[in-house]
Amino acid sequence: MNRGLYTAAAGMMMQMARQDALANNLANVNTGGYKKQTAISKEFPQMLISRLGEAKYNLQGELEPVKPKYIGNVGTGVCIDAIFTDYQEGRLRSTEQPTDLALVDNGITIADGTYNPGFFVVNTPAGNRYTRNGEFKLSNEGYLSTNQGYRVLDTANQPIQIEGEFIVDKQGRILVNNEEIAQLQVVSFPNPNLMERVGDNLYNSTEEATVAENPNILQGYIEESNVNAVQEMVTLISCTRAYESLQKMVQAEDELNDIAINQVAATM
Repeated sequence: MNRGLYTAAAGMMMQMARQDALANNLANVNTGGYKKQTAISKEFPQMLISRLGEAKYNLQGELEPVKPKYIGNVGTGVCIDAIFTDYQEGRLRSTEQPTDLALVDNGITIADGTYNPGFFVVNTPAGNRYTRNGEFKLSNEGYLSTNQGYRVLDTANQPIQIEGEFIVDKQGRILVNNEEIAQLQVVSFPNPNLMERVGDNLYNSTEEATVAENPNILQGYIEESNVNAVQEMVTLISCTRAYESLQKMVQAEDELNDIAINQVAATM
């Protein structure tokens, strides 16, 4: 196996995955509630290098077995370990729109350092899904919905229909004429790193959701993405240069193979 060629190719694939994550972050820098993604790498298992073929004879002229001499380790490349999502809260932006809602300080940091955020619950054709994007609107029928038309659910797991002017307090209770008509359902999950992105800034999880006891919701605000565009651009440039360097390494390995096949072999 041409170890150098495969190691460089593995590195190129890793940089491509990083570029995909960075490009997705930059494309969603203005998407409300979007959470930054990072491609995490891990190295392939290292190989042990030993020297073989040595011979040792005893006084009787008999060949004695010799253990291979250990030389060292050699890396065999990298691969994608996981796509990590940073759930830290983004900045809040005032819109003064009554249908815009932001989850504030709903996350808790558990023992292993994982940040546990809260999520709004919406109903989709595929079932209930979860989002941090509180940029909602009222449909023609008066249902509180996402921009894609998915209806927001209350604590009774029912769509929220509103008529007239309304107020949303910090606990997520929706008041019309000072009467509570529904309460927004806010949930969290034991391990948010297991959540799966399913498009439209929505998430799904195989874990059982826990309803937040004391949600903190601000009406008239939306949570912006937690992507730092400048930092992502700098990282993207670094990633592109690393890819180009690995590409040159592949070309160099190819030239060495050409020399070995067409020039060295021709002299034998």
